[in-house]
Amino acid sequence: MRKLVFIIVDGLGDSPIELLNQKTPLDYAYTPNISALLSNSAFFYPSVLGKLAPESDLGVLANLGYDPYKFSTGRGWFECLGLGLSPNEGDLSLRVNFGEVTNGKINTVRVNMRPEEIKQLETEINENVKLSVPFLFKAGVSYRGGLVISGETKKLSHFISNNQPGYDVKFYSKRNKIGIASKTSSDRVVRVRALRKGAAYTARLANEFVAKASAIVKKSEVYSKRKLSGLPVPNFVFCRDGAVYDPSLPSLEETYGRKWAAIVGMPLEIGIARSAGMKVLNVEELADAEADLRLKAEVLKSAFKSFDAIYMHIKHTDAVSHLGKYTEKYHIIELIDKILVAEVRNLMDKEAGDTMVLSADHCTSSLLKRHTNDRIPVLLVNKEFGINHKFSEEECRKHAKRNVDKATEIMPFVFGMH
Repeated sequence: MRKLVFIIVDGLGDSPIELLNQKTPLDYAYTPNISALLSNSAFFYPSVLGKLAPESDLGVLANLGYDPYKFSTGRGWFECLGLGLSPNEGDLSLRVNFGEVTNGKINTVRVNMRPEEIKQLETEINENVKLSVPFLFKAGVSYRGGLVISGETKKLSHFISNNQPGYDVKFYSKRNKIGIASKTSSDRVVRVRALRKGAAYTARLANEFVAKASAIVKKSEVYSKRKLSGLPVPNFVFCRDGAVYDPSLPSLEETYGRKWAAIVGMPLEIGIARSAGMKVLNVEELADAEADLRLKAEVLKSAFKSFDAIYMHIKHTDAVSHLGKYTEKYHIIELIDKILVAEVRNLMDKEAGDTMVLSADHCTSSLLKRHTNDRIPVLLVNKEFGINHKFSEEECRKHAKRNVDKATEIMPFVFGMH
């Protein structure tokens, strides 16, 4: 059976940058392994959410063929599922960030911590925060976590706002909720608000958790040690993208008749992969980009014969974009080419019709330091195609195949060839 390797590079697309000769990091990067595949390639340049700037969950869903407007019920569900919290329908699942606030002004919504630090905060929150209903908090990677508040005793609602700036929510039905990146965001602390009738109780619970958890964190040993060391201190909890419904994703294996694996290390992508029926190959998400890519390449090599289709997610490009570090971004793209694409080249049997897709869940502007609604660059490698252009955002605009206009159309197109 012909193989598929589907690589999603988080926030791969970007803005033209003056110091890169008005090129984007992808356009500027030196990518000889991608260039070597272009004789059997095609480009797509699809939109993800049209005029809206998507969060990562929506971009991944779209790439995997799931319409976000139909299947998204709030990012919190996937985030908590990926952390092993196993939310039940009716529970409120939330993505959590640890940030730093001074006199009501937000210094950062991302205080990066060591694994042992954030794990200690998990223990202290679960042991010391008391709500009127059961809950469970689970630490994630660096500054991230997940929270599940039980809905057994009283109905909870996902019609609530975020208290993390930079992200808004929109609703398209009773169940369907999407998170989008805001064009503007305040640097002041805000409360979670009820957005529909019947959501006031849920908003009060979320605000109660924020207040009590933030107070516990400020009393923690993690806080005091970091303050003494002059490091950013976690002293506030941000929550966003609450979900109360199971998205119930159709199995990719059943949809396409292929055995799927996922090489992913972040909770969100683990949650989506599990929900889509993939076998998740556990890999630790490493902070060092080169080490992380080498680990994922090794896992890919060992898994290639056992699975028909492999989905892989690379996070580092998005993380540096949010910090405005565009030089690091193009260096990471070059590492992806040098390590990961090189491994795929070694594994693929082009004569048999094996396929590689290199895509993005969304664009992240290094100048704006946020997600944008720009179209995403997509590379499809298969013997049926042939071009001689560099894989770049500029060339995608010029030479993209016109029969894939939306990210949700990528997967059906790929499997139409198989």
